[in-house]
Amino acid sequence: MNSFYKYILLISIIVFTISTLFSQEGYNIKVKIEGSKDTTLLLTSYFGEKIKLVDTAYVDDKEVYRFLGENKLPGGIYMIVTSGKKKLFEFIIGNNQDFTLKTDTIDVVKNMSIIGSDENQVFFSYLKRNEKYYQKSKMLTKEIDSLSALSLETSEIETKRQELSEETIDYKLNIINEHEELFVGSLLNSMRDIEIPDSVENSSDSTLSFKYYKEHYWDYLDLSDSCMLRTPIFMKKVKQYFSQLVVFNPDSVIVAIDTVISRSRPSNEVTGYLVWHFISEYQNPKFMGFDKVFVHLVDNYFSKEDIQNTTPSILNSLQERADKLRPILLDMPAPDLLLIDSIGSIQSFRSITNKYTVILFWDSECGICGKEITELQKIYDNPEYDVEVFAVNVNSDLEMWKKAVREKKVPGINVNGTRSATEDFHDLYDIYGTPVIYVLNSEKRIIAKRIGADKIIGFIDSYEKLQ
Repeated sequence: MNSFYKYILLISIIVFTISTLFSQEGYNIKVKIEGSKDTTLLLTSYFGEKIKLVDTAYVDDKEVYRFLGENKLPGGIYMIVTSGKKKLFEFIIGNNQDFTLKTDTIDVVKNMSIIGSDENQVFFSYLKRNEKYYQKSKMLTKEIDSLSALSLETSEIETKRQELSEETIDYKLNIINEHEELFVGSLLNSMRDIEIPDSVENSSDSTLSFKYYKEHYWDYLDLSDSCMLRTPIFMKKVKQYFSQLVVFNPDSVIVAIDTVISRSRPSNEVTGYLVWHFISEYQNPKFMGFDKVFVHLVDNYFSKEDIQNTTPSILNSLQERADKLRPILLDMPAPDLLLIDSIGSIQSFRSITNKYTVILFWDSECGICGKEITELQKIYDNPEYDVEVFAVNVNSDLEMWKKAVREKKVPGINVNGTRSATEDFHDLYDIYGTPVIYVLNSEKRIIAKRIGADKIIGFIDSYEKLQ
């Protein structure tokens, strides 16, 4: 054998070896789309609420796009997307990652054929069958809409539509039962509705159905399966749980978060994603009191375990923020402030004997502060409400401050925050802008924070009803 043929043989062996390794340990996904004019296709995947770019493939001389990688891809729903960001179709990545998808531009899903992937054979069979069910249901609905509501024909068509719905459900259940070993089975299972037993639904206790539904909400979705993170279902279910089943207060949200995260164990990827999702939700909460959730997440997750994508500097920043917020959470004793008043005497709000104390942080040069002061004056002058104001000016120009107090008619005890016998008010009360208002009860505990002055009376009325 001459050197040329030895060289050709060596190249063939190398190519075969690489192909074998990829098919065993990596991924080798071929896509052929008849009629496609794209030279480039993108491989993307769901990741929680985001779409991630995974790989890029260029068309070869056989009009095939080949996505090739040394390491296996994590399972889930992936998408083939044009370079212009148009989604062509979804498919499943499971254990076997060496397969071919063939279709055309006339009807991508209907004309899809799969070589080498049982997972996608089942998935596309489901998509095609489900589309037929949808079209039949749509046609029946159109027929009902065109007939009189009192027509006998309407009830007959409604019966057909109900039968079609039951057939659709049975079809999905058959796939789930017959393909438990495939991810497509788990995927369809996660879409199932919770069926409430008649004994519960017909109970005289109207709350039982809600309790049952909440208790069984996660029956069909395994939160510890990282493949589910790469589907559009995962975050949809998580968000629905919190928006529809969790009482909207910090303590209830904390319990729900702990429940969801406990169900994500032992998957570090899912746990990490959820913890970061919740921290982003509550780091700058839209509603008063929910900074308690942020502190809980830092104290019970970031500070106790290694959360993915958390560097030492990020961890330090989170802990510093939690340390600043922890002392000023709702129901905490308000940190003391010993500040000078306009005649140079030291004043503390702890000497105030009124039922409620309003601490106002304001600036002499702040236009919005003037509007808040006007609203506070109305409360201050209202004999129905036992309120004292502790107005803390943040401007170091004492003469400007005293002049502003007179001109704006700032009610209550006026002090200057820059002349302090206690810690810096910026740090104690997390003040990074003005105006900011805190409301304290008679025990000088924080009962409201960062509330508009015009909302204080309504808040006090609601607060007293709960006492």
